[in-house]
Amino acid sequence: MVNGSKTANRTQTGKGPPKSEPEHRAERVGRGQEPDERKLREERILDTAAAMLVRWGYRKTTIDDVAREAGVGKGTIYLHWKDKNELFRAAILRVNQQVSEDMMQRVAADPEGGLPHRQWAHGMLAALANPLMTAIIKGQPDIFQGLMSTFDPGMRSLLVGNAETYVAQLQRARLIRDGIPVPVITFLLTALKIGIINTPDIIRQEQIPSMEQLTGALSDLIRRWLEPEQLPGNSDTGKQSLAELLENVKEIEEQHR
Repeated sequence: MVNGSKTANRTQTGKGPPKSEPEHRAERVGRGQEPDERKLREERILDTAAAMLVRWGYRKTTIDDVAREAGVGKGTIYLHWKDKNELFRAAILRVNQQVSEDMMQRVAADPEGGLPHRQWAHGMLAALANPLMTAIIKGQPDIFQGLMSTFDPGMRSLLVGNAETYVAQLQRARLIRDGIPVPVITFLLTALKIGIINTPDIIRQEQIPSMEQLTGALSDLIRRWLEPEQLPGNSDTGKQSLAELLENVKEIEEQHR
């Protein structure tokens, strides 16, 4: 009778029957009071994949290696990604977004952060602060090559198109000098990046300059090559153009995950 009265009171007050623990847990998750376990597991696997790529490179690292190191079953990884290429691409793209966010923070804090040579320097510094990007720059080109092999021509075309839009915006803002066609600038900047990644493969280790020397020299190269002698007093347009570029790249990468 006592139990029946309590049930009746709940029904009359609109509270309904007592909720089970799974129901309470689901409600808390819905309110954001508990982390999304699937998301946390995915991030742990991606962190592990990034660390394994640094240790072994793209070709040598296997799904079994990542699963063992992350403490999950191999089948769990396939719940998130269909194969090795998809997993590693997701790991590298995630790291790329982290580097982009770091770069944007550095640029925003720099009064001259809108200038092309300052953006290049901040991009290098942000990349070198990340172990996976540092591994790519310092001589593990197979990671970069593995990533590029998973990109379809459509994605590559979109990335190039966004880069050209960014360069054109800087040129209109007089942050890049007139007289150099936008496609030429985009091509040479891309070649410069790819060359930095692949050059350690073809020259002796002792011939490779320090990253500090390389960053400083490249920044000076960009300044002398691209920037006009008379710059506008405010480089905020450059910061905004970079933010738009990175946001567009992020959207493209997320669509291709």
